[in-house]
Amino acid sequence: MRFITMGLIALAFMACSTAPSAPGEAEAASQGSEKTYTEGTDYLVLKRVRAMDPSGLAQPVEAYSVLVPRDWVADGGITWKLGGPCPIEVVHNRFTAKSPDGAYRFDFYPTQQWDWNDDAQMRYALQDPAQRRCTIAEPMDASTFLKAAMAQEIGAEVVSVDAPEYLNAPLQAEAQRQQQQLASSGITNIEYRPSVAVATLRFPDGSSGMALCAITMQLTHMPNMITGGQMTAYSCQTTTKSSLKFPKGKEKEAENLFTTILKSFRANPEWTDALQRMFTNIGPMEQNGIAERQRIAHDAQTQIGEMQVRDWEGRQAEHDRTAEAWSQTIRGVDAWQDGQGGRVELMSGYENAWARPDGTYLLSNDPSFDPNVVLQENWQRLEKGR
Repeated sequence: MRFITMGLIALAFMACSTAPSAPGEAEAASQGSEKTYTEGTDYLVLKRVRAMDPSGLAQPVEAYSVLVPRDWVADGGITWKLGGPCPIEVVHNRFTAKSPDGAYRFDFYPTQQWDWNDDAQMRYALQDPAQRRCTIAEPMDASTFLKAAMAQEIGAEVVSVDAPEYLNAPLQAEAQRQQQQLASSGITNIEYRPSVAVATLRFPDGSSGMALCAITMQLTHMPNMITGGQMTAYSCQTTTKSSLKFPKGKEKEAENLFTTILKSFRANPEWTDALQRMFTNIGPMEQNGIAERQRIAHDAQTQIGEMQVRDWEGRQAEHDRTAEAWSQTIRGVDAWQDGQGGRVELMSGYENAWARPDGTYLLSNDPSFDPNVVLQENWQRLEKGR
């Protein structure tokens, strides 16, 4: 099964008229004016948080980065769980970003895989500790997974689940393309069934929330040598697991937040390429057991650790297809451009935007606000674009 980068991403804030003010935030006075500006009320600063892969490498390496409000606290990143039976779960992504008062919280959850077979004898064989790779469980689509396992992981009640066509159509089109490629190579017994769903959540403290889940289900049809009929092996993998907790009544602002999170995600392409090579190498070696898979993972870690740091964030990276479909349909973001052709999508509701070379962005609706003057810092004004 094709390895897909962890889906995905951290967040920005809501429109200035509704954004909560951070405790103890400073006020800045513009030169030659008595007017003061308060961060979180008059303007919003988004910082780029960098999630690291620090464990077992020759040196720590950045795995991905996301935008969050400047006063938010982020925690987590990549850890490696070597020695486990499920290869895809070796790379463990767990990331959290939350506002100072805890009212807003965004989470990435680790990738999971589970396998199944519609033949009872084959399922019994899968339970053999010497053969078992991943969890053995019945196949399920994203909606079913959200209602059960993911809701429990989040710690919230699922109020409703929707599997909109505008999110599922791009994934199904990609699955069809992959199957056509396999068929052109003579492989006709593999079928892909991707699914994506969005849930409305309710937390025990009364807060609201939303969650996004995408799952790729691979079906392999093969002859059953015992019965003389056919059997199907299933392999399900989560490619996106994320949630946003927010105050009740802030649903529209939360949609904008979540959209901005998805669009702000930037994966280090060299890191993801190294992971792809690792999973490609693990596949043919599975018959050699856990020890061989562990060796391959260690080799990949060393390779990643020896990479040179490169300026990859400014390049247009391939976005997760689920994130792209979400943002194109729920227009919670506006596109902005700089003078050099760079493009970024930030949450909607603002008329002015500025950027700094370190990946920080500032948004404001006040036409008299200029961060170069008020903050005495070097900011580049952006222009709204398509």
